[in-house]
Amino acid sequence: MPEDKIRQIREKVIETLKTYFIEDAQDVLAEINELEHDPSVRGDNASLEELRVYQALMKFIAFSMLPEAEQVNLFRSFLVKAFRIGMDIKNRFAIKMNLTPDVLWPETVQLFVEAMLKNEEKLGGKTITVRGENKEVSPTLSNWLRDYNRIYGMDRHEKIIPHRYLTENSNAQNLGREDQVLLLKILEFYEELKFPSQSQIHEALERALDQYLEENQDVVDEIAPNASSEDQVFEDVKDRLELNPDDYLDDDIENLIRKFPKVTDQLISEQPIQLLFNGERVKPTVSNWLADYRAYAGAGAHEINERSDFLMRSPNVQRLSVSERERLGLLLRSYDERYPLPFSIEKQEILFDRVKMPIGSQQMITENRQ
Repeated sequence: MPEDKIRQIREKVIETLKTYFIEDAQDVLAEINELEHDPSVRGDNASLEELRVYQALMKFIAFSMLPEAEQVNLFRSFLVKAFRIGMDIKNRFAIKMNLTPDVLWPETVQLFVEAMLKNEEKLGGKTITVRGENKEVSPTLSNWLRDYNRIYGMDRHEKIIPHRYLTENSNAQNLGREDQVLLLKILEFYEELKFPSQSQIHEALERALDQYLEENQDVVDEIAPNASSEDQVFEDVKDRLELNPDDYLDDDIENLIRKFPKVTDQLISEQPIQLLFNGERVKPTVSNWLADYRAYAGAGAHEINERSDFLMRSPNVQRLSVSERERLGLLLRSYDERYPLPFSIEKQEILFDRVKMPIGSQQMITENRQ
C-alpha cells in the first residue's frame, strides 16, 4: 500500500536527519523517486506534496552530490523551512565550497545569493513594509532581504548588523521569538554567503533583483490564515526530530588528536597512499594524510591556494572518490583553519558524513574550497 511506503520513507527521513549520512539520503531519494511514479500516488496531491518535502530535506543532506541547478532551486524554494527545522545549512554549503575551484567561486556564490533574493517562502505571519515603500507586502524571505538591503546596502557587513536589524527594525520586532531567531540565522548566513567577491557581483545582483521586482511588482501575496499542508509536514518533522548532541563534540583536528590520540588511525579513504617524503605506501589514515600534506605544502597552517593546489595536484588525491575527497578537504581545512569537526566520543572517530554543528552555532563559512 502507498500509505505504508510513505510511512516507511517518513521514518527513514527522520533517522537520516539525525545521522546526516549522505548515502542514506541518496537511498531515500531513490525510494521517493520510485514511489512518485506509482499510479496510486501520482493522483494523490497530498501524498505528492508530503514526498516533495521529504525529498527537499534529503537533498539538503546530499547537497554536495546534486547538480548545481538543483542546489540553487533548494535555496530558492526550501531554505527557510530547512533552517526552521534546525538543519545546519552552513555546513552543507561548506562541502560545496570544498569542491568548487577558487576561480569559479565569484560566479557560483552569485547564483545562491540571487536564489535567496528570489525566495518566496514566508517568514512570519504579518505583512511587512520595505524601507522606502508605502505599501505592505508579504513576509517572504525575498522581501525581508529587500528591506535589509535597503537599510544597510548590499555590501558584506559585520556580524553586529543582523543583530542590529533584529533589535531596531519595526518589521522584525513584530515577529515571534522563534521567527526572530530564524531570521537572524538566515541573515547571518546571507552575510557570510556574500564572501569573498561582493565587489565583483554587486552590480549583477542589483540588476537581477531589479529585474525580478519589475516582473513581480503587481503580485501581492495575501497572508494565509492557516499553514499549508507542506508547512505542516515540515512542522511534523521538526516536532519528531530529537537530536542528541551529548555523544559527540566539535573541535579542530589538532585538539582532537591531543584529546583522543586514537583519531589519528581513522581511515579517510580506502586505497593506500604513497607518502611524498619517502615513497612508502601506507594506510590512508588521518595521520598519514596530514603527513603527506605537510610534506607537500610545508609545516604549519596554509593558505587556501596551497590547500587547493594539493587537492588538485597530489597523485594520491586523484584516485579518491567524491566522498573521500570531501572528507580529506574537511580534514585539511580543520588543520589549516582550526575548523571544528564533529567527533563521536563513543566511537572515537570524526563523523564526516554528519558534518553538522550544534543548532545555534555561530561558526562562519570561510573560504575553504578546492
